[in-house]
Amino acid sequence: MKLQGIKRCITVLGYLTAIFLSRDCFSQPLRQTIKGEIRDVDSQIPLPGATVVVVSADPVIGAVTDADGKFRIEGIQVGRYNLKVSYIGYEPAVISEVLVLSGKEVMLQIGLKESATTLQQVTVKAYSNKEQAINPMAMISARQLTMEEASRYAGGIDDPAHLATAFAGVAGSLSSNAIVIRGNAPKGLLWRMEGVEIPNPSHFANVSTFGGGGITALSSQMLSNSDFFTGAFAAEYGNALSGVFDMRIRTGNNENREHTIKAGIIGIDFATEGPFIKGKKSSYLINYRYSTLALISPLLPENARGIRYQDLSYKLNFPVGKSGNISTWGLFSTDRTGSEAESDSTEWAYYTDREEDENKNRMGATGLNYKTIISDKTYMNAVVAATGNYISWHRNRLDGELELYPTDRIEQNDRKYTISFLVNHKFNAKHTNRTGLSFNRLTYRINLKQFSDETNSLVTYADENGGSEILQFYSQSRLDVLPNLSLNAGIHLQRFSLTKELTVEPRASLKWKVVPKHTVSFAYGMHSRLEPIGFYFAGKEYESEKIRPNLNLKLAKAQHLVFSYELATGEYSRLRIEPFYQRLSDVPVIPGSSFSMMNLEIDWFFNDSLVNEGTGHNVGIDITLERFLHSGYYYLVTGSFFDSRYTGGDHVERNTRFNKNYVVNFLFGKEWTTGHQKNNIIGINWKFSLLGGDRISPVDQASSALVRDVVYNEHNAFSERKPAVYYLDFSASWQRNKPRYSSTWSFQFVNLLFQKEFYGHRYNYISNSVEELKEIAVIPNISYRIDF
Repeated sequence: MKLQGIKRCITVLGYLTAIFLSRDCFSQPLRQTIKGEIRDVDSQIPLPGATVVVVSADPVIGAVTDADGKFRIEGIQVGRYNLKVSYIGYEPAVISEVLVLSGKEVMLQIGLKESATTLQQVTVKAYSNKEQAINPMAMISARQLTMEEASRYAGGIDDPAHLATAFAGVAGSLSSNAIVIRGNAPKGLLWRMEGVEIPNPSHFANVSTFGGGGITALSSQMLSNSDFFTGAFAAEYGNALSGVFDMRIRTGNNENREHTIKAGIIGIDFATEGPFIKGKKSSYLINYRYSTLALISPLLPENARGIRYQDLSYKLNFPVGKSGNISTWGLFSTDRTGSEAESDSTEWAYYTDREEDENKNRMGATGLNYKTIISDKTYMNAVVAATGNYISWHRNRLDGELELYPTDRIEQNDRKYTISFLVNHKFNAKHTNRTGLSFNRLTYRINLKQFSDETNSLVTYADENGGSEILQFYSQSRLDVLPNLSLNAGIHLQRFSLTKELTVEPRASLKWKVVPKHTVSFAYGMHSRLEPIGFYFAGKEYESEKIRPNLNLKLAKAQHLVFSYELATGEYSRLRIEPFYQRLSDVPVIPGSSFSMMNLEIDWFFNDSLVNEGTGHNVGIDITLERFLHSGYYYLVTGSFFDSRYTGGDHVERNTRFNKNYVVNFLFGKEWTTGHQKNNIIGINWKFSLLGGDRISPVDQASSALVRDVVYNEHNAFSERKPAVYYLDFSASWQRNKPRYSSTWSFQFVNLLFQKEFYGHRYNYISNSVEELKEIAVIPNISYRIDF
């Protein structure tokens, strides 16, 4: 039955492909349009008269922007190109790796920085630097990423979180898309979309790791180029301890209606975009994805039929007058998974054999943005947004009489309503200031219960229904002190009404271009972040009162120091070396214990008293050597070598859980143009990763045997480590361009060597011993995409 269902799917897909192939069977050079707009990166005013030229084109192909800063280059043959953008009085820029396919027009948003020098003083050569952050306030430990890279890079699997693990200073795993930055816990990462904080945008978020999930809820059809920060980030970013993922949704085509259908093992996507009314400037962009496993659930084993996920995202864009714009956007996801208990008690070897699980997750974020250019020097951006996430996780266990009894009950519904605005003013070519204010109203409904052998009933760990506020203010200025020396200085203030704490966080960075190919930078920043909200309300309930000892808990803080040296080794290559030091303070710990929130991975049931007496530090060096895609190939070599330590409530210094010590990646990719008229592209990509093992606590064998469950020796916490792991990932693609559409066959395989990943320990009832849990985690995905 399974085979017949799969054959039917392949047959239908074959018919659809044949229909499209039969429509255009002649060979000719296929062409498409590159269009977009060019603005001043600081003031956002359009730049009329700017030139855009296709590099190495013979004869010269290009365009000049109109009065609104818009350009259009028609008749570009399909393939990859670099574009050089220039404007009198502004620093030139090179936009690299622009992929032109016949199925969709290419739309670009380009920002140019006004030169602080006159034309007679200096001649600036444009170097390709696609990794330069979009945010002009970012000077160090920042990188721009594209969803095209997430689709192309081996191991990216269309997930920006997985893509980020290829960057220096970042570590990940096969089992989740959690991001560990420079030895910090994944929960320290800030996710932002369209200028506001959002919950972790992953399916099955916070199931295996706080801050991580299974797979992204963001379709590759939706995201525009985005920024990723690994330390000492600018003053506008608050409530972040380790890093920032600042994402943007692209704007739909406002001239032509275009569509994308993508079907693969992971899911089926449908995206559509275009103008609401032909000839008008407003546009829509909508994407819906449904898990393939849900579509074929009748063919799956019974214990896998509960796996379902789907997501919907959109952006509606409405220009207002000559200088304003209103957009509304949203991302919604829902997930469900579960397992059934083994009814034959003779087959019980582990606790999990006796347990049934049902897990439901929902996540949502929607907002309304209004942006207007007030003058040639000033623009304003205001956002009203609502975000939230919900998790319901029930676990039951069979007793000796084969009767189910409840063991875990997790019900948590968090919502946040945000109003924020910023004003950006460009005083002159040398000085730009950005100041913003954000008000966040948090509401939460928390009910956490776990079975206790002592009371033979469920014990409440947290039960709260309430709300609080977070108020954030920042102001930052970028000053071009000299033509080759820039300074960014600012401050971020944050007040959390629940604990009544006000944090003052100074930030500063300095960038010095010593000579055109050599740049050094230095940055300092104070950063802080809230803990998962349930920990503030953790406690114990008695007949007469509730004890909530953590309501006055301060925010953990981290001081980041980063130095950077960057060398342009060629026109399309870079070497970057970044030593860093982070000092953590006010970390919540349990007095007299080795516990520290620095090591928190996942723990829903917590009722201990915490104090802000913990400390820690992360010190290391990140190295990046990269050649951007040019002449058909690219490579990326990254290495991070670090030491991560903490001091718990017992004042003993230890390794943190995430102290891998080293992470090394090597990526390589090659593309070939094929076909009589060079209309098609074949690409292969490889990624090799070598990671040191996470730290783990030794097993207390005697105590484990006594309670017949895994008990760790926390007096010697994290004194042992998981084995080092290495992965080999591979991807291949075949892009075919036809006059009316383009199609892409893609094959992605994560963990090609079938390496086992260590998941921890479990107690075996049959052998009465503790066993290591190792499993092979592989992610194969075959997909077909058509753009028309």
